[in-house]
Amino acid sequence: MSTDHALLVQLLGKVKSGELVLPSLPEVAIGVREMARQPDCSLSELSAEISKDPALAARIVSLSNSAAFGGVSKSTSVIAAVTRLGLHRTRDLAVAAAMQQLFRTSRSMTWDLMDEIWRFNVEVASCACAILACQHELGNLRALSADTLLLASLIHNIGALPVLEQAELKPELFAEREQLRRITQLLKAPIGRSVLLEWGFDQELIEVVHRWADFSFQTQEVGYLDLVRLAAIYSREVVLADPFPSVLEMFVSKGVIPSLDLFGMETYFLTYNEIKASFDSGPGYRRTG
Repeated sequence: MSTDHALLVQLLGKVKSGELVLPSLPEVAIGVREMARQPDCSLSELSAEISKDPALAARIVSLSNSAAFGGVSKSTSVIAAVTRLGLHRTRDLAVAAAMQQLFRTSRSMTWDLMDEIWRFNVEVASCACAILACQHELGNLRALSADTLLLASLIHNIGALPVLEQAELKPELFAEREQLRRITQLLKAPIGRSVLLEWGFDQELIEVVHRWADFSFQTQEVGYLDLVRLAAIYSREVVLADPFPSVLEMFVSKGVIPSLDLFGMETYFLTYNEIKASFDSGPGYRRTG
């Protein structure tokens, strides 16, 4: 049995037995989710909860001003941003924005991979939200919301974190960094599914995390899965064997985009840059310790 295969078997066994330590949602994200579930929750109370984390508050204001979320006139305060977004959109955006807090490490074995994964998350989120903003402008995919798509994009690699945590706790298991990269790629889908089940996320988001990199899995209708998948390909997180234009044409055939001309729309560049700027204001991970 190869070293890679032995490690895969060992880590999958830990997933099935519940021994693998899964990441917890950041405290502020838990607070916002719980508050938003209350029928009597007011926007001012939600604003106050978000304002407890200044970095999160600044990011919510920045995102609310993006074209993806209807930012025509600019919000300058958390309460103005939350009022524009509403309860449910604010909840999803707050959870999405808090994801950056999970990408932190103290060991050289993992910090490069942490940084790489977070940067891909931001790139895919920026691209996916820009695609949806263009589709909305054209009157398409109105049933899909930018806030849910942003959250789906920023958690699509969440399953990598428990593997990287294992590398920090037991570095002797991994011979070198490329082996860790391979194992992470193979395990992030099933582990990601476990993470989102633990967090109590909707099945729609669980499907994105579990299936986005499995191109044999297709849905009848265009959904968040297709947009995350297309953004991952367009951003070159995933490089397929088929020629790049022919791969993109498959998404045209399904109706994910009307044509490749979408990527030249002004709204695409505007939204992409706004989303990316909202998350590029700080480091993609933090070294702790």
